[in-house]
Amino acid sequence: MLLKPFTFHAPKTLQSALELYAALRDVRLQAGGTFLLNSLKLLKKKAAKTPQNILSLEHIKELKGISVEQNTVTIRSMTTMDEMHGSSLLTDYLSILKVSVKNIATQPVRNMATIGGNLTCRYTWTEMPAVMIALGAKMHFRGTDGSKEGITAEEFFHKEAKTGGIFTHVTIPRDRDVCAAYFRAKKSPFVDIPLLSLCVTTRFQHNKFSGTIVVVNNAVTFARRDRVLEDFLNQKGASKEVIEEAVSHLDDPIYDTRSSDYKKHMFRVGIKHALYDLIKTQK
Repeated sequence: MLLKPFTFHAPKTLQSALELYAALRDVRLQAGGTFLLNSLKLLKKKAAKTPQNILSLEHIKELKGISVEQNTVTIRSMTTMDEMHGSSLLTDYLSILKVSVKNIATQPVRNMATIGGNLTCRYTWTEMPAVMIALGAKMHFRGTDGSKEGITAEEFFHKEAKTGGIFTHVTIPRDRDVCAAYFRAKKSPFVDIPLLSLCVTTRFQHNKFSGTIVVVNNAVTFARRDRVLEDFLNQKGASKEVIEEAVSHLDDPIYDTRSSDYKKHMFRVGIKHALYDLIKTQK
């Protein structure tokens, strides 16, 4: 399908991108492009207006790469999913990032798709928001006036993933006492879009759950924490009995929103699966 004409901009520095973003009208940002290109095709198919300008971040080196400084891991926005999966820096509980990105679509897509595009595309079903919230990540933006803003991933998605700046990087606290587990169910065998996903992190103290974070993505609203389940788990022993009881202590509206009986069942399967994976780390 041929797209409607637009002007393509490919700055090589963040400063140039910010200046263009401020000066251009009717502009969309392009990260990896896997979401944007499909969006442009859909707009044309619907005979809707498409943007006059596309501003690509592909050639900005300062927006690429992963680094570790003291107790913080930084993942820059144009880092691809494949680069994350192959990184030797994402170890310990942060290896959960590798688990989640491996589930994203196909290898060609992972070669293109970026962490920035996945987090800021505003599709509610994408995988990374739940993981970033569970890891206590902070998202960083640059405004067109050069101002810097940092906001927790939880707050960002609570505000429906809206931003007026350019997403530059995400920082994740490094805590070797944290354990993490991830679960994802496909929408169908033929469509590699999540039906649901969830991520759970905790710190076991004396074989008890502590500081637990349970983040649920029901794929129809932005990922959010189940604080009812968190409160139930904290200070409970890491046992199979607790896991079986856990699914009776859920913030039900999160799981019930536009959900079939099958989807509700799969949520409970996912919670048990994630919690079993966590307690295995204590053996």
